[in-house]
Amino acid sequence: VGRHQSVAQVGKLDAKTLISRYQRILDTFGSFSVDVRPPQDVPRFEEGPASVLYRLKPGLGVDPNKLSARADALKLALELEESQSIRFSNHLGYCLLDVPKRDEDRYFISAKEIYEGWQRPKGSLEALLGVDRRGNPVGINFSSSDSPHLLIGGTTGSGKSVALNTILCGLVGHYTPEELRLGLIDPKSTELFHFEDAPHLDGKIGFEDSEAIAMLSIAVEDMQARYRCFRDRRVRSITEYNAAVPDGERMPWKLIVLDEYADLTSEKQAKEEIETSLRRLAQKARAAGIHVIIATQNPKAEVISTNLRSNLPAQLALRVRSGIESQVIMGESGAESLTGKGDAFLKMGSSMVRLQVASADECPFRTK
Repeated sequence: VGRHQSVAQVGKLDAKTLISRYQRILDTFGSFSVDVRPPQDVPRFEEGPASVLYRLKPGLGVDPNKLSARADALKLALELEESQSIRFSNHLGYCLLDVPKRDEDRYFISAKEIYEGWQRPKGSLEALLGVDRRGNPVGINFSSSDSPHLLIGGTTGSGKSVALNTILCGLVGHYTPEELRLGLIDPKSTELFHFEDAPHLDGKIGFEDSEAIAMLSIAVEDMQARYRCFRDRRVRSITEYNAAVPDGERMPWKLIVLDEYADLTSEKQAKEEIETSLRRLAQKARAAGIHVIIATQNPKAEVISTNLRSNLPAQLALRVRSGIESQVIMGESGAESLTGKGDAFLKMGSSMVRLQVASADECPFRTK
């Protein structure tokens, strides 16, 4: 996403502690006669902000399921909290154990740190979100076919509001009001009020489902009008169009944010109208430079249908209550094992990365 440098981060755990915990893992498997060994050619562990990734090489003929079957024994050996879970996966011949950190072992990062040295791209709409376990900035490119629209889901305390705020602060801080227009719907009127004075805002922040319906309908009409302009200019996208016209005729990107989606779609008729417009935008709006973010702290199947999620190809999953809610957000389990406070999975297309969402304490609006 854009041009950036790795964010220098020093983990809170020293080598002695990490080696000791790694040995505990080996000893636990050994007590159950599960043959696992340290890797020879890659690091045994990598410390991230919210978890530590441990690598193990199973012995010949060892079923990887034998490792995940000992999850509870490992949880005891590593002294994890009741709510914490170890995530198991296989990659390049190794079994990976993603072990959540205790609160006192975690470290956090600010949006100011990840944007330091970042160069905003000219022809796309992009924002940084946080860092991966190696300290590399992680972001979203709304102009990409993998992430034109974003679904954010997470329970109370997961960091959903922080993530949404970080994205919006990054955008209004790096794009001018002539380059970017915002349409915001905030049913609880508590999450997006920071942006009510932003020069990027079209009209006022909305609070009702009727306002969301009207905003989406206008976006669909705008999308169709933009494509008529593209045909006249014989171009295929907003990037090509803006490169072909004078500065004063350039089109801005548009981002529509629907926060607390469950509150907006509690009425059947409103839900149908909102989803109809969302489907139309999802199918065609990316090249026109119109994008949507939907956020919810109630990720249930009756709120976020499989069809709706498929129209939002990028998903940011923060901590949820169960594997079922994780399935609703990103189509697979795992988000229930996150540790909260911005610990998240970002899924775009076929790739998924674990990241720590940065906190945007300051949110200056770019005006020029």
